Amino acid sequence: MPTKPSKLESPDIVGSQKAYDDFLPAAQDLPEADVRTFRADASLAYHNVKSGLDAIAPHTARIAEELPKVDVAELQKLDDLALAVIYAAAQVDRSSDGSTPALMEQARVLRDVFIKSADALAAAGILPARAVEKIRAGKGGIDLAQDCVDLAALFTKHAKDIKGKTAVTAANIKEAATVGTDLLKRLKPKGTKSKDPALDSVNARDRLWTLLGQRHRELRRVGMWLWGDEVDQHVPPLQSRTLAPRKKTAVPADRINGQAAPA
Repeated sequence: MPTKPSKLESPDIVGSQKAYDDFLPAAQDLPEADVRTFRADASLAYHNVKSGLDAIAPHTARIAEELPKVDVAELQKLDDLALAVIYAAAQVDRSSDGSTPALMEQARVLRDVFIKSADALAAAGILPARAVEKIRAGKGGIDLAQDCVDLAALFTKHAKDIKGKTAVTAANIKEAATVGTDLLKRLKPKGTKSKDPALDSVNARDRLWTLLGQRHRELRRVGMWLWGDEVDQHVPPLQSRTLAPRKKTAVPADRINGQAAPA
């Protein structure tokens, strides 16, 4: 009698995917203003994290005893966090044209230019300070987009007053209004599906990268405590590359000590 096939069980999630699931909640809790765009080599970061952890491994008992505020157990999970970054980077939808993340970066740059100028104009009494403060008060992607729209409107409204007193141009104002409006059409309110499937993946990747950078700084501080100025040799920065020593060029015999060989 044939054996009844057993029910196929769902495999446990392990490795970098599990690390991604484990660390993502902490990454999502980071303030929007702290999030840094990922422009790095995730595999290189993992390699350097492992090097740092291997370096401090013989000293963990001493670290725990002499640096009681350092969570050694949390530091030892840094390689898993680096794996999570690798996984997150791989999940970014490469079939997307990436236009939304690019627009977000464009909006950040524009907002920074406008806000600096608006602060100076408000301090001089040219722009209403309350309006500028209201714009800078929010946070998040949707607020960033709205800031661009609002700043463009504010500078347009006071165009005569600010003429010749700011580096912001009419082209900048048009660009901010266009980029902000475009982003408002794309971005999702919390709890709804994103209109750009790549955006959520990019956001998760950037947040995990930021979390890794923050926690790796603690590992670097421990390294400085142990090795001082030689910390880079033991706990390298996330994107450090060890360069191979330069090959020495053989000096011709007739040039040694500046003397020509006898003919």
